[in-house]
Amino acid sequence: MKGCAREVITGGAAYDGIREGLENLGFRAKEDDPALALWENREHELFVMVHMDPETGRLRDYEVKTFEEMEGFE
Repeated sequence: MKGCAREVITGGAAYDGIREGLENLGFRAKEDDPALALWENREHELFVMVHMDPETGRLRDYEVKTFEEMEGFE
């Protein structure tokens, strides 16, 4: 599932396309803001962070982590 999330994020889509792709994979937004979006999928115990460049609308950075990897992060 981590690989699928990475494909959605890095596929070259604008944030709306990333949002749709993550929703289709069962992710739900905790923070739905392109400047810094946080998504989670409880079934697969994954968090996704997406950071879009506000000037260009292109992907600036992203992370796909398991709940275990994120423990103590919040």
